[in-house]
Amino acid sequence: MLGRNTEWRQGDLLTDEQAHAMGLVECLGSTHCVVLISHDCDLASDRELFVEVIVGSLVQAADPMFANARNPRSLHARFVSEANGDMYVELRHVDRKQVSKALFAKSGPRDGNFLLPADEKRTLKQWLAARYGRPAFPNAFENRLRKTVGKKPVENRIAKILAPESSHLVALFFDLGWDIAIELEEATPYFLSISVVYDATQGGPNARASAEQGASELQMLFEHAYGTVDTATEIALDACSAVADTFMTLADLRKVSQWRLEYISL
Repeated sequence: MLGRNTEWRQGDLLTDEQAHAMGLVECLGSTHCVVLISHDCDLASDRELFVEVIVGSLVQAADPMFANARNPRSLHARFVSEANGDMYVELRHVDRKQVSKALFAKSGPRDGNFLLPADEKRTLKQWLAARYGRPAFPNAFENRLRKTVGKKPVENRIAKILAPESSHLVALFFDLGWDIAIELEEATPYFLSISVVYDATQGGPNARASAEQGASELQMLFEHAYGTVDTATEIALDACSAVADTFMTLADLRKVSQWRLEYISL
């Protein structure tokens, strides 16, 4: 049953039988796994007529580039079980479905074999919110990030630089100052500051070293692609530094925008 006393919570799994009965998976024993993503309050509210789920796919292990809400379109979530170990599920926004509450209420109790840990549930919430809350950078800025260096655009080279260090990184933040909402004319550079934020609590010295390595390589990439801050006419990298997440303040976060490879400007 749904309502105030329901045991269902955001991040819970449906059993294979429940998912099949609701028509969310084609057959029993598939490689799909259905995750409830409706907010807890919406599950309890009589005004909400539908329940939202995502039909996920089982993966062997989490790809760091799809963990910790780094990618706006896909998330690799880790579910845990005392008896069966960890299970990894790939969630994609395009695989969201709605189920009527009347039908869902008849489904019975949730799947208790695998649970979403508290830290993974926080990540799930951040990932769901990021779909609508992520920033949109100016078209001119993103077009300049697509400048080809060698055979690959700069934005892809950024991802390649950070991929080996991604397990220690929390986020990559771009600060364009007042130009964040301005389409600058040709030959007028965007002055950019980059913060490579790392997990100081869990990662310690290794995380700091990884972030500093990534920041150093990004500095070289931007200077190679656009020139130094004094000569650049497209993007002038004013600063690029490794920053511990424990040092990022709310005031800092209000100034900067998180950058992801798949962000598309308005």
